[in-house]
Amino acid sequence: MSRNTILREILSDKELMEKYGIKEKDLDKISTSPPFYKDVVETMATIINEKDNHLSDSQIYTRIKNIYKL
Repeated sequence: MSRNTILREILSDKELMEKYGIKEKDLDKISTSPPFYKDVVETMATIINEKDNHLSDSQIYTRIKNIYKL
């Protein structure tokens, strides 16, 4: 399964779509590559990409912190 397919499958959850304002018509455009549609998409894409690249959880956490400038 491709990274984009995994991301779209996760974000197609009705609760997530409602919570983060993701529209059904935008799901096909969502990708694990920039530009990102919303912060939640960037966060999920980072997790998927970096897990696929075999980064550790702490390294992924550091990257996510940088997204939100924490």
